[in-house]
Amino acid sequence: MKIIRHIIGGHQLWKRMLLLIGGLFLLFVALNFLFPLKVDIEFAPLVEARDGTVVHAYLNSQDKWRMYLEVEEITPEIKRAFLYKEDRYYYRHFGINPLALTRAIFNNVVKGKRTSGASTITMQVARLLKPKPRTYTNKMVEMFRALQLEWKFSKEEILQLYFNLVPYGGNIEGVKAASFLYFEKSPELLSLAELTSLAVIPNRPNSLTPGRHNHKIKAVRDQWLRRFQQANIFPDADIQDALEEPLTAQRNAAPQYAPHFSYRVTYNNSRALIKTTLDWSLQQKVEALVRNYVSKIYHRNIKNAAVVVLDNQDNQV
Repeated sequence: MKIIRHIIGGHQLWKRMLLLIGGLFLLFVALNFLFPLKVDIEFAPLVEARDGTVVHAYLNSQDKWRMYLEVEEITPEIKRAFLYKEDRYYYRHFGINPLALTRAIFNNVVKGKRTSGASTITMQVARLLKPKPRTYTNKMVEMFRALQLEWKFSKEEILQLYFNLVPYGGNIEGVKAASFLYFEKSPELLSLAELTSLAVIPNRPNSLTPGRHNHKIKAVRDQWLRRFQQANIFPDADIQDALEEPLTAQRNAAPQYAPHFSYRVTYNNSRALIKTTLDWSLQQKVEALVRNYVSKIYHRNIKNAAVVVLDNQDNQV
């Protein structure tokens, strides 16, 4: 009889759990309908040449350098470094990491100290989409928005959102903007040392500013490189090369070449990334020819010249 009662009790427990889960799911669906998720990100317009070279970049309407990072620009090395540092169980949770959250609550309540690491990448995206003061109420909203993100987007799409929104101090947001403005290169060309530097800055974007706090950034960078080494995230030889690489990052000007052409293609164009037929090599040669020509006729008070090169077969500029 005890065994039968135990079995019946077990069935009732499972039934209650299923009812609880079902009720929570229905509550989420209702709240999702009442408070829909809005993802409206304004990027800084970029004009690319035919070979993918960024020839001109503009600030967005909020005066932010937030450059659109395409999926193919997210290298395995960038993904590996950021995921290990920020959210090692990213592909195993549903937007919230219950274990990390429980640990953080325990440390906050019992030990009286604040613990980092409870926020998943999805929760960070929710916060970056709509920044709010860090309160317990806003943390609950952040968790709800994280569930909505996981409901609406794939893991890869959420990760792309994160890489496009992560802060780098001042008006620089996103890995692509940081890569161009601090290292003058596209993200897929970053070295292990450089991408690790970009991985550590977002936690302290105001006190780890490239060009001003390079020694601090390098110290934190090297700590994480050694952690990567202990976890076998990257080959030992690559880690050693990265540890020996100096950090020479500084704030650089955004690419602003072919200004007339770039203005023309961005006028009344709302796209974040404008791919053009511009031949970057030919563009540089023609600009040099024009400069030389103008210098020869400058004494005639002719100070400007313009050239448009078209492909007669298809009218490509």
